[in-house]
Amino acid sequence: MKTQVSYLNGKINWIILALVLTFSVAQAQISGNQIYGNNRYNENNYNQNVLPNNTVVSINDNHLTVTVKMLLNKKADGFVITLGLNQEDGTVSGCSKKINTRIDGFLDKIKALGIKKENCYIDFISQTKIYDFNANLETAQQIDKGFEIKKNIIITTSNANSLEKLIAIASDFEIHDIIKVEYFNNDTNAIHNSLFDEALVLAEAKKIRYMKSFGKRVIGTPSATEEFATVFPKTQYKMYQAFESAEIETNYNNRNQYLKKIARKNKTFYYDGISSAGFDKVINPNQTEVGIQYVLTLTMTYKIDTSI
Repeated sequence: MKTQVSYLNGKINWIILALVLTFSVAQAQISGNQIYGNNRYNENNYNQNVLPNNTVVSINDNHLTVTVKMLLNKKADGFVITLGLNQEDGTVSGCSKKINTRIDGFLDKIKALGIKKENCYIDFISQTKIYDFNANLETAQQIDKGFEIKKNIIITTSNANSLEKLIAIASDFEIHDIIKVEYFNNDTNAIHNSLFDEALVLAEAKKIRYMKSFGKRVIGTPSATEEFATVFPKTQYKMYQAFESAEIETNYNNRNQYLKKIARKNKTFYYDGISSAGFDKVINPNQTEVGIQYVLTLTMTYKIDTSI
């Protein structure tokens, strides 16, 4: 009998070990190079840890408190892209003429993408004098070299596919500074109201289930607290560098000194949106297109009839 028990225990241990190894391999296969990332210092990321953990329900003789968490992944209705450019010349009028010629040519060409002039705004940033040095072997005298004008072009478009083409056209006019791209939805209030209504339905279902389980009933008007957050893509990108490097020791006592040149390591950025874990309901959970995420947390507190 002892031999049989020992055999069974050994078999069980091997099964557990096999499961652990299988799970470890599965994890390694899907982790990707993001495991090289160190994001502890990325303070711009939306902190999902501030949300309550999973489904929160508390009950006592006087009150029932339920918390409902909703997550919506939504594609952007439009984009606002800001491009920057500058122009130097010996005179202000020369700067102004050259930079306006570049801007007008760019705006005219992007009409083919369906972007109208009223969807563009030219933001005058600065007009400054520029200086240089006239140097010889003994002296370096600062001289007036001319002027520089900086302007930004702010463009609104609803077509995500036009962004890359727009940037390519901009480069034809020596506009290379892509300052930022903002995402937006047209009716955030409607999104907020819809999530709130769905959260109320889920909170009501939780209330009914727990009241029935404990043989209680609620009285009066419940109190509620709500948190609503809009999470834009720009705060959810992370960076990593994936490489393995050799080590080298420097012998400072050796007279044959040498320099160590470090090879360039490429940095990779990726979008890491809010995880769907721990939410009562996730709308559009499998959306692959980078968009805007909305988080609603509703906490309802009900008074319990203590006379029962």
